[in-house]
Amino acid sequence: MIAEDTMNKPGACTDHELLFGWRRGDSRMGAELYNRHKTVVTNLFRRNVQSKQDIPDLVQHTFLECIIAKNDPEIKGTVRGYLLGIAFHTMTAFFRRARAAPTLGVAGEQETALASIEPDPEYLLTLGDEQRLVMKAIRRLAMEYQVIIELNYWEGVACDEIAELLSLPRGTVRSRLQRGRAALAKNLAVLADSPELLVATTMSIGAWQREIQAWISAQAGCGDAHA
Repeated sequence: MIAEDTMNKPGACTDHELLFGWRRGDSRMGAELYNRHKTVVTNLFRRNVQSKQDIPDLVQHTFLECIIAKNDPEIKGTVRGYLLGIAFHTMTAFFRRARAAPTLGVAGEQETALASIEPDPEYLLTLGDEQRLVMKAIRRLAMEYQVIIELNYWEGVACDEIAELLSLPRGTVRSRLQRGRAALAKNLAVLADSPELLVATTMSIGAWQREIQAWISAQAGCGDAHA
């Protein structure tokens, strides 16, 4: 149970406390949870959805699903990862309705990728050359690899947590992550405009992931690390 003084100060709560407080009807805690994670959820859709006007509705739907899913079992991982999992399922439903496209296929062996769907052009302008190359290479992966690679590389979600989010065996996720990394390396080699860009991108992926982890750790003062 959340202490009374903590309830009066949503900013001092952990992500888990905010989520469950919101589910109990505290709108201030819902607003704080939204403010903490709206950027990461929004950017996921900006990377994968072309129609900029649809993105606010997709973000709103993702957060509202947290309330609808009141009877969810206990969240074992981070709330951030939990939200990203909901966002991926929201995106699946969106593509089904808007394009009659295949599902993301995380439970199957779909070979369809998102390479033909252009992301938000304004978002692309915020990325460096290496990040744009990695995003383009990821989008050419088969869906079952793309989802796992994007969660792991771009969002820094741990392998075991991805298994929980996608309801897959941990061994399956690890295997797909390994295969996805190999396919990603091949895509990078094909798509790079120059050997220099390929080397710079390959070298930067590890540093990029460390930056993501550092950013996540920096949120520990007001997020999941206190849970």
